[in-house]
Amino acid sequence: MKPLFLLIGLSIVSVPALAQINLADSLQNLLARPIPDTSKVLALDRLSRAWMYAKPFEAMQCARKGLQMAQRIGYARGEARIQNRIGTIFRLTGNFDQALQAHLTSINIAEANQDKDALARTYNNLGNLYIEQNNWTQAIHYLQKALRLADELNDSDLKQIVLTNLGYDYISQSRLDSALKYTTIAYQEAVKLKTSDRQAELMNLGNVYGQLGKYKEALRYFRLSVENGKTSENARVLSQTYYEMADVFNKMGQKDSTIFYANQSLTVAQRSALQLNIVKASSLLTDIYESADPRQAVAYLKIATAAKDILVNTEKIKNFQNIEFNEKMRHEDEQRLEEKYRTRITIYLLVGAIGAFIVIAFILYRNNRIKQKANVILKKQRDEISVQRQKAELALTELKATQNQLIQREKLASLGELTAGIAHEIQNPLNFVTNFSEVSTELIDELDQGPFQQLNEADKQYADEIIGDLRVNLEKINYHGKRADAIVRGMLEHSRTSTGEKAPTQLNKLTEEHLNLAFQGYRSKVKDFTCQLERDFGDTVGVITIVAQDVGRVLLNLFSNAFYAMNQKRTLSTAEYQPVLWVSTRRQNGYVEIRVKDNGAGIPEGIKAKIFHPFFTSKPTGEGTGLGLSLSFDIITKGHGGELIVQSREGEGTEFIIRLPG
Repeated sequence: MKPLFLLIGLSIVSVPALAQINLADSLQNLLARPIPDTSKVLALDRLSRAWMYAKPFEAMQCARKGLQMAQRIGYARGEARIQNRIGTIFRLTGNFDQALQAHLTSINIAEANQDKDALARTYNNLGNLYIEQNNWTQAIHYLQKALRLADELNDSDLKQIVLTNLGYDYISQSRLDSALKYTTIAYQEAVKLKTSDRQAELMNLGNVYGQLGKYKEALRYFRLSVENGKTSENARVLSQTYYEMADVFNKMGQKDSTIFYANQSLTVAQRSALQLNIVKASSLLTDIYESADPRQAVAYLKIATAAKDILVNTEKIKNFQNIEFNEKMRHEDEQRLEEKYRTRITIYLLVGAIGAFIVIAFILYRNNRIKQKANVILKKQRDEISVQRQKAELALTELKATQNQLIQREKLASLGELTAGIAHEIQNPLNFVTNFSEVSTELIDELDQGPFQQLNEADKQYADEIIGDLRVNLEKINYHGKRADAIVRGMLEHSRTSTGEKAPTQLNKLTEEHLNLAFQGYRSKVKDFTCQLERDFGDTVGVITIVAQDVGRVLLNLFSNAFYAMNQKRTLSTAEYQPVLWVSTRRQNGYVEIRVKDNGAGIPEGIKAKIFHPFFTSKPTGEGTGLGLSLSFDIITKGHGGELIVQSREGEGTEFIIRLPG
């Protein structure tokens, strides 16, 4: 790659640093002069483009002014371009649902007026939108459509932009061969066109080499990208480049450089309201400061959370999905109408031919037969349409339920992150408590063996009583401190992402820890809930090789479900009812078996076959994601080659049996 790097180094053309500002000034001077309204619309679009990376608010005001003017004078070509520009500004500021709506509006206008140039540019920006949504398939679909139109229009500038975006899409998927191919072609096109702004292409090359582990070459390209970025005001690419440099330095273990470039990325992103880059940079800084400076970590975590709330707003996600769904249904309706029109024409021709034959012979007889057949076909079509409508309504209902469950899952994930943060903060003072209790015990022993021995018998007896009380108190402090430390470690284990690596684990200890953790957790939510815990842990179970965190999550889920079922029965039962949970472990027939049995409400026969299906839950909306038992089943069967069996009678209770290879 040295020749390519040499080409890049020699071909960077110096442009005045105020090029974008000069362009904006020129456009503003042009707008101040008396020019046709159509020219004003196009000038406003160009001015909005010049401002959108550094001044998104001013760019949006300018674009909306152009949109109003285009609509007032009926200038469809300008309206399509302005709608595309508005969509891009919304995307840059994290308003993805409004971005999608604006781009689709632009496409509809461009298609109605056969404006291929506007279509190509909008397809390119739609591709960028789906890249930021991590929908690589849709992104490539629209970018390839944009590339074909750019070739058809012989627009080299647009082709170079689309190739750059395709390169970034493949980088995001870690498909490095394709990424390097498209990025290299894009850069060569930029050189051929003598384009001064090659910031994005240089950043993409740095990304490729960063993922290949060639950090020195990656940093070289990133620095060239930053240097090239001084000739433009593309804050999005500049912020992203600084973030990628920070990520490379982080992989190299250079903490100071990581913090410096992450802060550079965050500053640029905050100045231009680039929410996605704010999340990336502040999250990296949170990880860096987590162990070194918790206060700094919390500050950056707050910044990341605020930006993430803007991006992952529930209403925006719902709107984005609704817009996608409506657009898909519109295309399907158009296809159905087109097919119906072709069918109608075919029927007309057929009827005409038959009519001519009927005129020649047996007119009335043939006509009657045709009507009967047509009625049968029409009835079948009506029945089919009715069935399809019912299926569509059912699919929509399931989609809405799935959306609610995914939102709930995201909330639970956020709660896990918060729990981990709180647990980290609690662990330090707990360590001080246990350490100082042990040190104090040693000091009391020294006093007991030293100065107190010189006291007279009466004073010595009194001192012994005090020392005994102090020693008992310190032992209790140490015991309960270690107990609290075990609870905190359990919280951390539960909230930590699994490495997927199996390790020797004391199964009885793991089961006991998660039983206590689940019971205390449920008691914190339902204050008046009590339950008798019956343990029967086999002595021969010993150590087995498992992913402890994953199996712990399965146990926690089963225990929590049991407490929930027993509490439901307790709430609805009028008779005297005492919740009891039996937990046992055994080693037999080459397997280690864990049984979790409750005397709760049980599982109805009608839903027993569905409980391991993803997103299926019998709990009310908001109380269950429908993923717990599905993930538990996968962890035990696919992750560990074991079995997860359920036995239940409605109204009497449920027993889950876990069998793991021992």
